[in-house]
Amino acid sequence: MKNGTLIIFKKELARFFGDRRLLFTTVIMPGLLIFVMYSIMGNAMTSMLDTSDEACKIAAVNMPSAIESIFPKENYEFTEIDGSELDDAKEKLSEKEYDLCMVFPENFEKSLTDYQPGQNADSVPNVEIYYYSASISSSNAYSSARDILDGVEQQISNVFNINFAESAEDMAKYDVATEAEASGTFLAMILPMLLMMLMYSSCAALAPESIAGEKERGTIATLLITPVPRNQIILGKILALSVMALLGGLSSFLGTFLSMPALLGDVDDAVGGLSGEYYMFTDYVWLIVIILVTVMFFVTIISVLSTLAKSVKEASTLVMPLMIVVMVASFASMYASNAKEEIYWYFIPIYNSIQSMIGIFSFSIAPVNMAAAIMSNIAFTLIGLVVLTKLFGSEKVMFSK
Repeated sequence: MKNGTLIIFKKELARFFGDRRLLFTTVIMPGLLIFVMYSIMGNAMTSMLDTSDEACKIAAVNMPSAIESIFPKENYEFTEIDGSELDDAKEKLSEKEYDLCMVFPENFEKSLTDYQPGQNADSVPNVEIYYYSASISSSNAYSSARDILDGVEQQISNVFNINFAESAEDMAKYDVATEAEASGTFLAMILPMLLMMLMYSSCAALAPESIAGEKERGTIATLLITPVPRNQIILGKILALSVMALLGGLSSFLGTFLSMPALLGDVDDAVGGLSGEYYMFTDYVWLIVIILVTVMFFVTIISVLSTLAKSVKEASTLVMPLMIVVMVASFASMYASNAKEEIYWYFIPIYNSIQSMIGIFSFSIAPVNMAAAIMSNIAFTLIGLVVLTKLFGSEKVMFSK
């Protein structure tokens, strides 16, 4: 690294780390806010949806004892009522004194015993379940009660089984995907989008202030008249901004990753556990390299736009369309379980980084495609640096008011 570049690099880092307010708002606060906000949201949603500690209170008419015994006693509390009390029970349902009202036809058990496959639908007994959809506990009780009764109905009219199993462990044998693959597929849907959004946000928060901010304050003129070549000034700023953006993105990523267990609730159990233990050292190396070249590309492009702007406000306006592009491309990761195989996708900036991350998290890395993504991001960054050098050499651009 040339001396001029090193001087600018140190100057930018000294400005960044010397400003405690900027350091806090850029590095510490984003991750902290994300962690606190997502954790509160996750815990709030869990507490709203979790009714496992409270037994569902059900008013039942003509409920057979055999059916009642199917419902777990610790989760369901039945109150037998007469048909004439149904209207009163419905009123109590809306007042949340009951979670459900279940009405069984008379002689329900005999109807089940006499059932014949192919029987006319009009003669099939109908169970009525009344619930109050404005109550989460009532809606959850309705769904679980329907599932239990559907299971009873399927057993009665059972002609053949599909993946019959005595337990969840036995059922798992039909899924040929490993826990690592299941976890990787889920992470590939979520993390590339989060990483790209967080990295771009960090770059967009820092680059305009470093270039457009100095133009607006007039300090860029002092910097340009120094004996340091302008290409070294540009390189020093780009490297320093990349380091700062990486720190901000890392903070936001850690806040997001640490809050995911609370935010996602039981989803991690459903996919076999969201864990990084399945990834090898080389996977993390690929990820770090992809993040690094992507951040440098973002910083370079935003620096170009900031150089064209006359103020920080104008620079923030210019980078908004690029933010939309990043968002649209990032959302594509949510609908892809594996990375694209064709190499030409990896020459498209932004999209190539997303596809590379999908490949890493879903265990579908193609080294040739990864190399193409890295080299193309470096090439686009170099092109951006050439454009920046031209812009810094223009007195009209650098000293416009």
